[in-house]
Amino acid sequence: MNSAITAIHYCVPQQRLTNDDLVPRFGAQHMESILKMSGIRERRVVAPGETAADLAYWAARRLLDDRQIDPASIDLLIFASQTGDYQVPATACVLHERLGLAHHCAAFDLGMGCSSFPYSLSVAHSMLVAGVARKALVLVAEALTPVIHPQDRGLVPLFGDGAAATLLEPTAGEGGFRGFLLGTDGTGYRSIMMPASGARMPRTAETRAEIVDETGIVRTQEHLHMDGPAVFFFSVQHIPRMIRQALERFQLTIDDLDLVLLHQANKTMVDQIYRVLKVPAEKRFYCLEELGNTSGASTAILLAEAGRQGVLRPGMRVLLAAFGNGLSWGVTVFEWDERAGVVVQGPVEPGTVDAES
Repeated sequence: MNSAITAIHYCVPQQRLTNDDLVPRFGAQHMESILKMSGIRERRVVAPGETAADLAYWAARRLLDDRQIDPASIDLLIFASQTGDYQVPATACVLHERLGLAHHCAAFDLGMGCSSFPYSLSVAHSMLVAGVARKALVLVAEALTPVIHPQDRGLVPLFGDGAAATLLEPTAGEGGFRGFLLGTDGTGYRSIMMPASGARMPRTAETRAEIVDETGIVRTQEHLHMDGPAVFFFSVQHIPRMIRQALERFQLTIDDLDLVLLHQANKTMVDQIYRVLKVPAEKRFYCLEELGNTSGASTAILLAEAGRQGVLRPGMRVLLAAFGNGLSWGVTVFEWDERAGVVVQGPVEPGTVDAES
């Protein structure tokens, strides 16, 4: 018994924030350097009152409607995000109600940041193979732009918001998942964090005070912080080794793959990993330019966009790798199921189901 991805949709907010929009805030020279380093020209950002769960809802709603799937047939819902609606209850429970899912459907949150998609897929796959569920709906969503200080010239130009809904079902054929490799280096947990975001550091007037670091970046203890050099070093030094380790475990080589999809952190980082692994140009794919780094949703959106553009075809063998805060990483290899389809939803406004496909 195995499992396979049988449908995937994604949703992004309507509001665009272009590099030109950011020139008055950060200057033309800085934005030119950001474009050269990241490959990002614009990103989508949530409107006031719009959340990651809203984006996940619209992606899931379109998937269920487009495939004419009875919500009662979903018996596993995973919401993977670090920007949920509440600390209590789990946002998966909120989405369970909004989507009209049945009482027999297990629903829970998973928060692994940029590594969320492979982690969520591994959990859903394991529960399907174990017979705990028959249809799993994995919602990966992130809306980080509201938790980034508006004057943070390091992070504002990089991050965008987005969500993807992925359906997994059992398969008895030779396709589906080849396996997973997951890992963590907890010594790097400080590299990407929001210090005043939980019980360890309650929010106070002191945590709201602005800090200007040695590079001139402005933030508070309540905003997202990233040690860019540390994260870059971790990604380009460690992730190629983990991908090679995964391929060895799965008894594969780069030559055996049709497509290699990497977390869309920034183009310089992604290209460096591709070069180290000697991935041919025809096996590379990006969606950074118009969407930016959508954190945990990025690899799911990347997969959906590859399908939408016709790059991804049934029977293709895909390696997907995501990595980020924790520090954490996840690698999986799978064959694209002939049942899988893609409808790209976005831009959307709350209360609409308009789609671009």
